[in-house]
Amino acid sequence: MEGEAIKNYDVIICGAGPAGTSAAMALENSGLKIALLDKYDFPRDKICGDFVAAKGIRELLKIKPELKPRIENYPQKATNKSTQLFVGNLDPLHLDWVLTSYTIKREEFDNLLLEEVLKAGKVDFYPNNGAKKIKYTDSGVEVETAGGERFLAKMIIGADGAHSQVSKSLAGYKIDRDHYGGSVRAYFTGVENITESINEVYVHKDVVPGYFWLFPVSATEANVGLGMHSTHITKNKVNLKELFYEFLETSPVLKSKLGNAQMNGKLEGFGLPFYSKKYTVSGDGFLLVGDAASLIDPTNGEGIMPAIISGNMAAQHIVKCFEQNRFDAEFNLAYANELHGKYWKEMKMKAWLVKHFADKTKLLNALAYVCVKSPFIKKRLQKFL
Repeated sequence: MEGEAIKNYDVIICGAGPAGTSAAMALENSGLKIALLDKYDFPRDKICGDFVAAKGIRELLKIKPELKPRIENYPQKATNKSTQLFVGNLDPLHLDWVLTSYTIKREEFDNLLLEEVLKAGKVDFYPNNGAKKIKYTDSGVEVETAGGERFLAKMIIGADGAHSQVSKSLAGYKIDRDHYGGSVRAYFTGVENITESINEVYVHKDVVPGYFWLFPVSATEANVGLGMHSTHITKNKVNLKELFYEFLETSPVLKSKLGNAQMNGKLEGFGLPFYSKKYTVSGDGFLLVGDAASLIDPTNGEGIMPAIISGNMAAQHIVKCFEQNRFDAEFNLAYANELHGKYWKEMKMKAWLVKHFADKTKLLNALAYVCVKSPFIKKRLQKFL
């Protein structure tokens, strides 16, 4: 690779989102020399549903307990305690959660985590330096960035999202539409008739086999979006943006909330690499985490929680790599086995349910009706979600 003099590190982390910063925080006291690269400067927007599940928060606090007061007292967030599930034209199914989750704009959340990484002063951050060329050599992993910087390290963590250059270069990743989804999202201000602590999900025949969401980020502002599996988008030639606006116009419930609201910015799309098959997540000198490892839940699109958890898992494995001076694919397979062992059984079942039942509107309506009538069934559904 041509360019400036190479910068030597023990570990390179590509991507400063929740997966990358979680790994960086977990490695703070390892004594390793770490470079954190990202293709953007911060703060920056990230197209997402903005929902941070309680288990993700719990994992963050396990990594860095001193984060607790900052997250709890952070003003630009909505504390989520329940979900209203609108199925068809039935009355909404109200699901209360034991643990507290948050809805916080990714621009705010990701910047908060990065600030905590930089505050410790143990990681070198290189913004505007997304990975451009990556190769594995006898000396380690070499990276050339879009900013013209060159790096060399024994290990690299691919935390660079759904279009990860690390996964493409080192794991041979290619998008598989059978295990992928598409979504669109916009922010609305001046939203009416919402409760800040209640997220709303709409499963209606007009959007099935996808779902529509309205997640408040304040008392009058919401993250509003629509997601669907790519196989249905392709097969039925669905234009998600057109469907988004059509559903807003035809849903009386949404019109009561968004009829007088203003869209803040534009409706933007993003891809969702689902964890519905076992992708390669490790190899010679590399580990993949978060969206780069295709860890998004195929039922609800949740990606932040597994990003944080996988970032921590990768960090713990890397410590073992340096303890034993092993960076080869065989040794790194232990990370892949741990990751798949934690998630695969559950995600395989969820993917099967989505494939066979997500477009069965009558069945979904019947299940919702039964949940309204039976607290036991409702509790089982809530546990699954």
